[in-house]
Amino acid sequence: MLRARLATAAVAIPLLLALILIGPAWLLAVVVVAIGIVGVGEYATMAFPNRRGERVLTLVLGVAVLIAAGWRQPGPAFTAALTGTVVVGLVWTLFARPDFEQGLSDLGIALIGIFYVSVLAPHFIWLRNASPEGPLWVVFVLAIGMAGDTGGYFVGHAFGRHKLMPRVSPGKTVEGALGIVLGSLLAGALSKLIYLRTVGWDEILVLSSVMAIIGQLGDLSESIMKRTFGTKESGWLFPGHGGVLDRLDSLLFPVAFLYYHVTFFR
Repeated sequence: MLRARLATAAVAIPLLLALILIGPAWLLAVVVVAIGIVGVGEYATMAFPNRRGERVLTLVLGVAVLIAAGWRQPGPAFTAALTGTVVVGLVWTLFARPDFEQGLSDLGIALIGIFYVSVLAPHFIWLRNASPEGPLWVVFVLAIGMAGDTGGYFVGHAFGRHKLMPRVSPGKTVEGALGIVLGSLLAGALSKLIYLRTVGWDEILVLSSVMAIIGQLGDLSESIMKRTFGTKESGWLFPGHGGVLDRLDSLLFPVAFLYYHVTFFR
């Protein structure tokens, strides 16, 4: 498992850095939307494995929101897509589901996946275009997430004794959670020294800590989904890492948080 993780990372990290730092903004948008589409598909498959209609509805609405969100910044098209998603979902429940009580419950499940993937993932695009330093902030999100995962993995395996939330994710420990915070703080410090030199130490350390914590909340949130739907991994796209959602789970909350921080406070 570790060897597969390292091999995947060795290929993915240089490509990601090239895409973010020297690639055109439109290419990152295309990649984020494409990855988001796969993520929505994974969610729809987990949530409705034997119900084609609900899978198609979730995928179609999720893709519509992703495409509308794929512009430089959120705008009227994105708002219209969100509004249309709710309206179409309710009309579908009204006419396609005689068992409207269960239909409304299924719609809620579908909307959670659509908002989790199709609303949160485009924040990578918006953060990239939020300021001249946008590409560096996107790299910062990835650095915090990857260093946190690495710190949590090794600290958890070496010292993990106390279960964090065993009903949600039996393998996670309190010690591993602390390792994630330590790894994220180290990544934040290195980011400050290497490429975010104009950012103050206090801001870097606060951002690193908050992102480490909410990243774990995102990870646990996806674990709730997988537990509820009875799956171990969201997919198989990345050897040793699982599916798209398994890779994005600790990044979606932090990238949204950082986008609004950069937008409103910098």
